[in-house]
Amino acid sequence: MKEEVLLLFSGGKDSFLSACLLIEDGFKVNMVTFKNGAGLGCSNAKHGAERIIKRYGEDKAKFLGIRNIVGIWREFFLPYFNMKPSEIIQEYGELTISQSNCLTCRSAMYTWSVIKAKKCKIKYIADGARRDQGFVIELPIMIEKFKQFLSEYSIKLLLPVYELDSDWKRKNLLLQRGFVPKTLEPQCIIGVPLSGGKAPDEKIQQAVESFFEKIVLPRAREIIKNQINIILDKGNEL
Repeated sequence: MKEEVLLLFSGGKDSFLSACLLIEDGFKVNMVTFKNGAGLGCSNAKHGAERIIKRYGEDKAKFLGIRNIVGIWREFFLPYFNMKPSEIIQEYGELTISQSNCLTCRSAMYTWSVIKAKKCKIKYIADGARRDQGFVIELPIMIEKFKQFLSEYSIKLLLPVYELDSDWKRKNLLLQRGFVPKTLEPQCIIGVPLSGGKAPDEKIQQAVESFFEKIVLPRAREIIKNQINIILDKGNEL
């Protein structure tokens, strides 16, 4: 029986290629798309999932649908929204709105995924993150923090395209698999990389790490604990 993996599936080229690589590596891929309330065209991801299922078969790929994570996400960003800029700097450092949005949203995705993975006895969660995208959450130091977070629940984070540093390479890898490299990716209206594609400076990185450690991580653990207890109370096995 194939090992199963839960893939954060936006429907864009990175998550699309990640699904292909995971399947070819022997995994059964369960694709899930997330709705955060700030995105357009989430239903478009289903089109990409159907293309993958058609190519590889239902025994190797499955689309779990579009899951709403607004309730989880709000737990992470609400304290920040009520703080003055001077208070934010004093408590966390120079945390930008763009990077805090991405941190809290991605953390909500991982939190939901941990709950689902534990319920379904899945040991792997995968993500189409790439190092060169210009988001702090996809830099090595935050990737390691996410890996450590998932490891608390005996789950391993897989990043099939993390070191892929060229859109041309990505396009060609899809072409080699018989796919027209065009996708209908949902658009998040607040997912903003740093201007000019530059790597974030150290102060922004440190602020993201601080907010994750002080706010996101404790709340994520509490949400997971509560949800797992609900599952147990209903008599379901984790």
